[in-house]
Amino acid sequence: MKTKKTYFFLSALLVALVYIAFRYNEVKQDTTGLHTEVLQVNEGYGYKILYDDKVLVKQDFIPAIQGKKSFESEKEAMLVGNMVLRKIEKGEDPYISISELKDLQISILD
Repeated sequence: MKTKKTYFFLSALLVALVYIAFRYNEVKQDTTGLHTEVLQVNEGYGYKILYDDKVLVKQDFIPAIQGKKSFESEKEAMLVGNMVLRKIEKGEDPYISISELKDLQISILD
């Protein structure tokens, strides 16, 4: 009888630990708060800065350059979006300069 109770207790403990592990993983991957998302636009990529589900910045084109050129890759859009996000977090103006684009090695030439 004691063995059945021990197995039951260990099984319940295992189920509880698995549940906690899955919940921790869900919380860890949660996109609430301030975050960046890449979006696909007609000719390439852009980015959004969101707070929870509220869009704070939507940028379909590379900022600071003339014309309406989208980012060539998701990586480029995410790099610039994350730079804007860090500026917002620091309370700075979320503007991007041509020199910052060059520092991030963003393709800005046609």
